[in-house]
Amino acid sequence: MNPDSAASGCRPGPAIQALLGILVLVVGLLGLPAEQYIGDPQAVRMVAWSLLERGRLDVPTDLAQDAGERGQYFVQNPDNGLFYSKYGELNSLGYLPAMALERSLLGRLEPFNDLATRTVLLNLNNLALSLVLAGLLLALACLFTRQPALALVWVLATLYASFGWNYLRAQTTELLQWTLCTGFFWALFQLWRSRGHSRWLGAVHLFLVGLLLTKAVYVLLVPCLLLVGILVLPSQTSRPRALLGLLGPLVLMALLVLGLNELKFGSPWSTGYTQWVRERDLFRGDLWAGLLGFLADPQRSIFLYQALLLPALLALPAFFRRWRVEAVLAWGTLALFLLFHAQTANWAGHWSYGPRYLLAVLAPATLPALLALEWLSVRLRTPSGASLAALLGLILAGSIWLQVQVNSLGFFTYYQVEAAVRSFPAPRALAVLQAQPFGVLNGQLRCFVRTGAFPVFLKEAARELSPEQTATLAGAVRQRTRGNRMFFPGT
Repeated sequence: MNPDSAASGCRPGPAIQALLGILVLVVGLLGLPAEQYIGDPQAVRMVAWSLLERGRLDVPTDLAQDAGERGQYFVQNPDNGLFYSKYGELNSLGYLPAMALERSLLGRLEPFNDLATRTVLLNLNNLALSLVLAGLLLALACLFTRQPALALVWVLATLYASFGWNYLRAQTTELLQWTLCTGFFWALFQLWRSRGHSRWLGAVHLFLVGLLLTKAVYVLLVPCLLLVGILVLPSQTSRPRALLGLLGPLVLMALLVLGLNELKFGSPWSTGYTQWVRERDLFRGDLWAGLLGFLADPQRSIFLYQALLLPALLALPAFFRRWRVEAVLAWGTLALFLLFHAQTANWAGHWSYGPRYLLAVLAPATLPALLALEWLSVRLRTPSGASLAALLGLILAGSIWLQVQVNSLGFFTYYQVEAAVRSFPAPRALAVLQAQPFGVLNGQLRCFVRTGAFPVFLKEAARELSPEQTATLAGAVRQRTRGNRMFFPGT
């Protein structure tokens, strides 16, 4: 089986690259969040603090116990009683530059710090990583189109017309995983097209070990590498050496991960995700409920939160005819991750925005949308082409509007407002709230703060509650609706 010709791609010129970099910088700077993302990232940053201040991978017992329930963020090693983060080490290493600079500037470093200095440094760390991600996305897109301008459109839509924009701003580890996964697929496709060039094989291994050191679930990407590696194996005479180059690094990765598990959790086979009582039975979820949620839930639907996925699905047959292996790798990976996470008890990801567990693998699946863009670009002057282009433009504009609403308010506004409604006997109002996507709700909340016009769920609450209770709930909702932009603090 011969790899597809790479001649169908393009090389983005300096003008396209510069324009993309400027746009990412401008949008990123204008949208810098004023608050830090709490929860998992705080625990990850505590390990970075421990590495810088103590030179140790574990964290002090009192800090680990104060952070949450046993196993929620930190797992206690049964052999030595020390507490270690259940998250991969590279997540913490990703915060080291910002936190080391903070210590240099302030002369001290606290494990928890919500002051402006750390917020700014973490934001700048995200901005730098966003530039790397944008560059990798552009390189990936240019493998599948001869028109750099269309590749630029695809990258911008991927970044800003999807829930991914939230994770460009949020100081979480999802951005690092998204970047590494994009690099993995870019290098993997290059490996296929170069017929197994060792340079690309090394790049795939490098991105893969980075992913494994962020989250164990990325072991699901190993079959992708094995498939391509087997397809491009050379002749029989040099096959043993090629197999060693393919499998040897994978064995070393496995030993590294197993060794870290032994160090942190007391067993090479422990992932750290079963000590918390809520995750003890990780796969007790309802597979069909999870699948339905990922497809149609107003808060987690991949089609609602990734606007390019629908045109990509429509163009998938044509994409498959031109790039069969790449289509199988991209969509097969998405299907594998979707099935894996759908069966877990926490498929929705607790307090988070969109289908975050699928963020890193969604972009490759939207690559067929490039064919849709090419088709539209040559038919813009026809009635059908103009109509479809206008429809796609409306879809992308609507998604961008939703992301603007989400990014204008605090990271957890939806959940804080939901908790306020739960505290009242207003089940119908709660159901109305939960049926609305994040962006729609945030748009109504922003209007409520500016004009006093009740959101739909508050109108429903007014039918269930007394006037005094309604006023109390409205006040609680207003209090929880706060802006989250550093340079534009208003809602």
